[in-house]
Amino acid sequence: MFSGIFSLGTDAVEASAIIHIDSSGELVFKFSSIPYKAQSDFISAAWHDPSSDVVHFSFKAVAEDGARFETDHLFFSGLGMTSPEDAGTLLTPEARCAKGTLRYALKEPFPLPALRMRLKGFRNFGSLHAECALGRLEMNGPHEIDDEDDAADGWLVVQAAEPPPDDALWHDESEKLLEHVRRIMSFATASLLRVPIIEYIAGSESEVTVWFQTRQRSGVMPVFHFLAHDAIFAAAVGSYFSPPIVVKHLFFAIEWFAMEGTYNEIRLVNAMTALENLIDSNVEPSEALILPRAQFEKIRRVLLSVIRTCLGKWTAALANDASLELKEKLADLNRRSLLRKLELLAARWKVPLDGIDPASLKAAKQARDKVVHRGQYYEDARETDADLWTHVTIIREVAVRFLFTAIGYEGRYISHVGGYHDAVFPPAVKSAGETH
Repeated sequence: MFSGIFSLGTDAVEASAIIHIDSSGELVFKFSSIPYKAQSDFISAAWHDPSSDVVHFSFKAVAEDGARFETDHLFFSGLGMTSPEDAGTLLTPEARCAKGTLRYALKEPFPLPALRMRLKGFRNFGSLHAECALGRLEMNGPHEIDDEDDAADGWLVVQAAEPPPDDALWHDESEKLLEHVRRIMSFATASLLRVPIIEYIAGSESEVTVWFQTRQRSGVMPVFHFLAHDAIFAAAVGSYFSPPIVVKHLFFAIEWFAMEGTYNEIRLVNAMTALENLIDSNVEPSEALILPRAQFEKIRRVLLSVIRTCLGKWTAALANDASLELKEKLADLNRRSLLRKLELLAARWKVPLDGIDPASLKAAKQARDKVVHRGQYYEDARETDADLWTHVTIIREVAVRFLFTAIGYEGRYISHVGGYHDAVFPPAVKSAGETH
């Protein structure tokens, strides 16, 4: 039982609650009844406030064994109110917590600090291990996961190999490392691996920070089989310390790639958005534009003059409207197409696109445009047009190859182009005359 102060701004009241963390990694509270008096009226007032804004309370409490809990992110899911005989009116908050921290003393000192993430959705066989400048890493998860199971039963941990000279600096760097590895492994599993709990163990205390998370969903198109995570895990760790390419917005692209999609239209948009963000974030200005800005500005002025001359034959209202529209669109003439930027970035990064038919890539991009601009693909699709699933696999394959190059991965993976099969990156270049 934790006892302490339940507050909102300057209003506060004594309160107690049983607190535990459930299997999904969520904080669970069972509050004791709070007498409804003038001092506690702010609880009822906040619950019955007609505003749609979520009100966050603070709760700071200590248990009998010395464990401490604190949060500034408690919110109501219900408010019980009873009036038992001779007890007055009692309030019983039903609360959830967006973020809370538990601290408790260890039975024995922990001389080498460790930082551990509890993961949802990570399926693996055995443990993954790596050594690095920050210490020893290990990642694990069950080899069987029920799609309905939301348990936080996987973990990713780093422990210092020797006492660090600066514990705070080691903690910050280790957190960045674990987050990097988590993102790369999310790409590998094609599912955003959620982290409801992070535990920092050092000296005589353990600090457990808990976040509220949405349900975990398994990826439907994993890039690696759960029995074959060793190589991508090694690449994830290595790319944190020695990235082969300095990539902007790598994590943003991975989040789009691993985002849950229930329909092929969504899967196509997600994969193309991941690829497009990666390309637009990393092309050089000379690759994004056809001509230097100053040079194109001269051409733009000439074109604008010609357009105004042609529009002079129209009515004033039509000419003015068209002039405004065309003036804005002229700038687009100097921007390279997405597929051309893809080619230029692939050449600079040395991303192998062997086996990717340019015509199929163009058709997939056009399919994405149809989905985005009108909400469907098949409305006027011809019998000879590729199925939407084919477009999904092409775009995902290209995105996978860009991401592999970004982190320096080489080895086996799962490709879905032409059907689910094992593939090798980088792909073998066929010699002249070779057909298979």
